[in-house]
Amino acid sequence: MQFEGIDVPWVREQLVRILDETKPVYDLHGSGFVSCGHGRFIELMEIVGPILSRLYPEWQRENHDSEPTDDDFEPDRAVRDATRRLIVRLDYQTELIDRLGGTDTSPQINATMLHPLIWKAATAQWSTGHRHEAVLAAAKAVNSLLQQKTGRRDVAEADLVRQSFSDKPPEPGKPRLRFTGISNDQTAKSMRVGVMDFGAGCFGAIRNPIGHLPNDEVELDGQSALERLCALSLLARWIDEADVES
Repeated sequence: MQFEGIDVPWVREQLVRILDETKPVYDLHGSGFVSCGHGRFIELMEIVGPILSRLYPEWQRENHDSEPTDDDFEPDRAVRDATRRLIVRLDYQTELIDRLGGTDTSPQINATMLHPLIWKAATAQWSTGHRHEAVLAAAKAVNSLLQQKTGRRDVAEADLVRQSFSDKPPEPGKPRLRFTGISNDQTAKSMRVGVMDFGAGCFGAIRNPIGHLPNDEVELDGQSALERLCALSLLARWIDEADVES
């Protein structure tokens, strides 16, 4: 967990307060309800939701939940369980680091630093634990970016990548993408071919399996999904850097 820039005391105070306010109570018949009420629980989720998403992104997958009903409302068990776990992690972070031999100093990837188009497309699905849907949304966003840049809607995805970065000269309605900012012709050619192959590979190996296979065959863990988002982010940046030749 990365706590740099986080006001840990404030976060812990909010988590404890939310646990206190959402403590389930039971009537004589054993019907559970939230002490703070349904409306207040929704308000508190506006606080705990962003905290969990930022500091514990896997909380929905790692905690079992219970569906509330209007007549017999109990707070989502996943929220309370995740909140308890996060409090423990906050309390023992320093001791755990010391006992386990120090902090991990390897580079960390922050999803918010990916190409803005990628994270904007993926964030809604990611925040609800639907990793493969987040990657699929990001892949569709890259396709839209390429279509917009070339002004083409007649082809898409891998086929559009190959045509856009083809070595053929531009044709009416078929512009090409080139890296004219690279002065060395051989390097520019290498870049063009590399991006063409990489882009086609992204759609073939990332987008297509997610879009065509059953969900239970493409469900991704956080690391696998993030790696795919990184690949799509790089492709999007290269598309941005390329110049259009008509």
